[in-house]
Amino acid sequence: MKSKIIRIKAFAVLVVVAILFSAFNLKEKKEKTFLDTHKDTLWKIGEPEEGLTIYAHINRSDSEPFEIWLYNVIDDCYFYEQYAESVDTEILENKKNKVQIKIKESENEHGIFTLTMNGNSLHLELDSFEGEKLVKEEQFTLKRSNDHLDELNVCEN
Repeated sequence: MKSKIIRIKAFAVLVVVAILFSAFNLKEKKEKTFLDTHKDTLWKIGEPEEGLTIYAHINRSDSEPFEIWLYNVIDDCYFYEQYAESVDTEILENKKNKVQIKIKESENEHGIFTLTMNGNSLHLELDSFEGEKLVKEEQFTLKRSNDHLDELNVCEN
């Protein structure tokens, strides 16, 4: 009889541990950020022959959240910009399907990039500010790309 009670207690302990482990994993999954969820993905809008091509590569880290390549039709090359968290770049929000990054251009000017997922599309919104006044809004929808970035001709500085 005692061995049966010990087995029941051991089983109950295992059930409690399994429930706690499961609850911990569910909490961990809910807290994934945009950068974690969409790390190492490449997004694109346009084609060079159309005169406008933009690539956006999402990185995992908060310190270097994303990179952008913008096609320069005049010189037939891509301007490259890496956005890294510093005095001039700040991540304002980083949720599962949305990240918002503030980029300081000068003492009085800054832009706020908002990237949101919508199915297989990446919606990019750029709001430009002078002081606290919104002066320009731009919106783009990018599609997932399998292009090879190492094949892009990057413009000389």
